[in-house]
Amino acid sequence: MMKFSIGYNYDLKLLSLLDVYRDNIESLYFPIPQIFLGSGRCILEPKGYLNQIPQIIKKCNSLEISSSLLVNATWEGEKGLSKSFFKKLLDYIRKLKELGLKSLVLTNPVYISKVKEEIKDIRIESSVNCYVKTVEHALYLKDLGVDVLTVDRDINRNIPLIKEIKERTSLKIRIMLNEGCLRNCPFRVMHYNYLSQKTNPSVSRPMDSLFVDAFCIQIYLRNPAKIFSVPFIPPDTLKYYISFVDYYKLSTRVFSTSRIELTLKAYINQDFKGNLLKILDCPGLSYFEYIDYRILKKNNFFEKMLSCSQRCESCDYCEFLIKRATLIGRGYLKRNKREEKKAVRLYRDALKISSDSKPSLYTGLSQAYFNLEEYRRAFRLADKVIKIAPKDISGYLLLGSYYEQLKKMKSALEVYKKSLKFFPSEATVYLRRAEVYFQLKKYRRAIKNINKVLHLKHEGIGIHYLLGSCYQRLKKYKKAIEEFKKEQRLNPKDSKVNFSLAKCYQSMGKPNLANKELDRGFYKSKNERNFIPKI
Repeated sequence: MMKFSIGYNYDLKLLSLLDVYRDNIESLYFPIPQIFLGSGRCILEPKGYLNQIPQIIKKCNSLEISSSLLVNATWEGEKGLSKSFFKKLLDYIRKLKELGLKSLVLTNPVYISKVKEEIKDIRIESSVNCYVKTVEHALYLKDLGVDVLTVDRDINRNIPLIKEIKERTSLKIRIMLNEGCLRNCPFRVMHYNYLSQKTNPSVSRPMDSLFVDAFCIQIYLRNPAKIFSVPFIPPDTLKYYISFVDYYKLSTRVFSTSRIELTLKAYINQDFKGNLLKILDCPGLSYFEYIDYRILKKNNFFEKMLSCSQRCESCDYCEFLIKRATLIGRGYLKRNKREEKKAVRLYRDALKISSDSKPSLYTGLSQAYFNLEEYRRAFRLADKVIKIAPKDISGYLLLGSYYEQLKKMKSALEVYKKSLKFFPSEATVYLRRAEVYFQLKKYRRAIKNINKVLHLKHEGIGIHYLLGSCYQRLKKYKKAIEEFKKEQRLNPKDSKVNFSLAKCYQSMGKPNLANKELDRGFYKSKNERNFIPKI
C-alpha cells in the first residue's frame, strides 16, 4: 500500500486525522521550534508549539507513524556553525529522540555529517532544499550520512535521472508531489534564505518591503502558461514512480486540516477531479483562480510533460490549456465576457462531479454571472452560498459587495448588519461597513466602525488611510495626519498617502510641509515600477 508524508499545520485537530488515515500515512513532519532555527515556511508559530511536539511524537508512535523533525533552514545566521549553538541543537534532538523521534530532515551538509557522528539510530533525510539534481550531488550526501534522499522538485519529471540516482546510490528516494513552485525558479535560493531569516528570531529582521512570498507572480504576469511546467506530480500519475520511489511527500504545512485531507485522499485514490489549485502548495498560485484538472487529464497532460522538449516557441499546447482549462484571478486580469463565459462553463461542469467544496464553486459561478450582468442568477447563488455554508462569512461579504458595486449602499449595510448577528467579532464586516459609510459621507459612523476594526486588533494596508480620510473630510487635520503617517509606516511606497498629507498641510496653512509631501508623492509615482515585485 502506498503511504504518504504530510506536514503539521500547527492545528492539533490534524492529529485526529492520523487515526483515520493511519494505513496511508508514512510520516508526519513538523518544524524545529523557532527558538532554535528558522524554517522553510513563513507561518506564525503558536505560543504553545514547543509543548505540542512531545504530544505529536507520542501520537505518531502510538499509530506506528514516523515522526520527522524539520531542520530545513537554508540560512542559520552567524551563530549557525558555532560550537555552543550546535551543542544546543544536538541536545534538543537527543531529547526528542528519547521521546521517540524517528527521523530528521536536514538541509545543511555540515549538520548531516555531525548529526550522523553524534546521534545513532535515527533516520537522516536530506531536505528538498538541498536541491539534489545530479548523481554526483546525491553521492556526496550519501557519503555524509544521508539515509533517505529527497530529490529536487525540478527533476520530478525526469524519470530516467531519478532512476539513475536510485541505482547509483542505493539510497531510499523521496519525492515531493504537490509543491507548486516554478521549475528552475530564479528566486528559489534567495527566497528560502529569506524565509529562514524571517522565521529566525536570532537574526535581524529582513526588510518586509523588499521581499514578498510570491515573486513568481511577476513571471506569470508575463507568461501564465508557465504554470504547466511546474513539476508537480498529479495523483493519477503515481504509477510512473512506484517501482523506484520509496517515500512520497505532500507539501501541506500551510494547508487547513480539511484541505490536507482533500489532498491526501486525492493521492490515496490516485484520482482527482476539479480545481487543481486545491491540492497544490505555493503562494504564487494565487495568480490563478481555477484550473480544471479534468481537461488537463483528458488532453494527456502528464504524458505530454514527460516528453516535453521545452521548445515553447514551436508548441502551443500549454497555451491551449490556458484557454480551455484555466482562469486567471480577477485581481490580475480584467476579464472580458468571453472569459466570464468560460468561468461559467468551468464552474458549472465542476459542480456536477467535483470533489471540491461547493461553496467556493458557487461563489466563483456567482461572480462570473455578476460580471456578465446576469444579476438575478448572481444574487441567487450568493444566497445559496450563505445557506449551504452558514458558518462561513464569505457568502455575506459576497452579497454585500454586489450591493456596493450596484451603488445600493443601504442594502449593503443591511447585509453587513445581518452578518454581525452571526459573526460579531468579524473585523472585515466592520471595515466593509466603514467603507460604505464613507461613500455615504457619514464619516463619524465610518470612524466608529474603523475603531471597532482596530479594537479587534485587525491591521492591514488601507485601514489607517480610510480613517485619516474620514478625519480629513471632518476637517480634523491633526488626527488625519496622525492616521496617514501610521498608514505610511505600513505602506511606505504608496504615493496617495503623501498627496493626502499634502492636502491636510495645505488646509492648515503649512505650504512648506505640503510641498515636501507633494514632492515625495510625485517621486514615488515616478518610481512605482522598479525591481521589487508588485503583488
